[in-house]
Amino acid sequence: MNFQPCELCAYYRLCRYLGIFCIDYSPTKKKFRLRRSVLCYVVHFALQAYLVGGMSVMVIYWRRCFKSELTTTGNHFDRLVMVIALGILVVQNAWLIWLQAPHLRIVRQIEFYRRNQLANFRLLLPKRLLWVIIATNVLYMANFIKTCIFEWLTDASRLFVITSLGFPLRYLVTSFTMGTYFCMVHIVRLVLDWNQSQINAIIDKSADLKMTSPNCLRLRVCLEMHDRLMLLCNDEISLVYGFIAWLSWMFASLDVTGVIYLTMVIQTNKSIILKLITNVVWLSPTFMTCAASFMSNRVTIQANKTAKILTKVPRTGTGLDRMIEKFLLKNLRQQPILTAYGFFALDKSTLFKLFTAIFTYMVILVQFKEMENSTKSINKF
Repeated sequence: MNFQPCELCAYYRLCRYLGIFCIDYSPTKKKFRLRRSVLCYVVHFALQAYLVGGMSVMVIYWRRCFKSELTTTGNHFDRLVMVIALGILVVQNAWLIWLQAPHLRIVRQIEFYRRNQLANFRLLLPKRLLWVIIATNVLYMANFIKTCIFEWLTDASRLFVITSLGFPLRYLVTSFTMGTYFCMVHIVRLVLDWNQSQINAIIDKSADLKMTSPNCLRLRVCLEMHDRLMLLCNDEISLVYGFIAWLSWMFASLDVTGVIYLTMVIQTNKSIILKLITNVVWLSPTFMTCAASFMSNRVTIQANKTAKILTKVPRTGTGLDRMIEKFLLKNLRQQPILTAYGFFALDKSTLFKLFTAIFTYMVILVQFKEMENSTKSINKF
């Protein structure tokens, strides 16, 4: 079979050029493999060196480029967010390079299901999402250059300005990483939907409420496929991308808190609409993280439909009953399908956790700001 470029190949290629991982398709062997190119590792180590150097500059010159509009509390928090952003990207890149082997297994399984079960499907989401990621990165970089470099860092040294560019770089790398995760989870959901349609077809063919031996075998194959998909999500995808999702959620709480705090503290002559547009652009990484969680939640909902279908199958007094009961019992004890490396389930409930963290950080920032104002008032006397 001649290889037809899959919808996710653009993500794999871009991630390889960014030094995130070295997975590529081999036309000779007709399969995905680890392409340990020198270019990929050079880009990776250059990026890591830049990030570590950027953190060092910010820590050494911590009190440089402080703005009076932010107050001391705001300046320290803003600098902390930038340092954490660089540090998270260092850990994230090292994590993906280290786990290239299990990542390759995920890619091969996803491509296998795409070719066999979704051969007649046209996947539109990956291409559309790719253009959204590119557009948001361009807007994010333009907004960062305009706001930070031409407004906030006009008096800063060139070294500090170059260092600050690691902040939009974090969104560039993370957006393509999470975009790849987003598309993989989307394919898993479609395969689950296809598998459930096969189960429905098998059940509908049982006119006398007793399945023939071929139908029982087909049903067993479908249930085994369901189990393999759940194993892929629980073990492989949650291992490689779960930790990155946890880092993204942790940083999102800090990032959103910083945007809200700066909007409250800084008084500008900009219109409300312009402020709203600017804040939406700043929150692009958070929107990407939330979208990935919503897609994970859709996989969970889709997976639970299999159990609902089987509960409606009438009892026949054959071995079919034992097979269905065993599957349902396993499904009742099933852990969350997609998790942030076991810290929490990736579903809609994570939004509540995000809002809780933002509220907590805002309370702490306001308390520190009040203490700062009280100290200034006391020092005047």
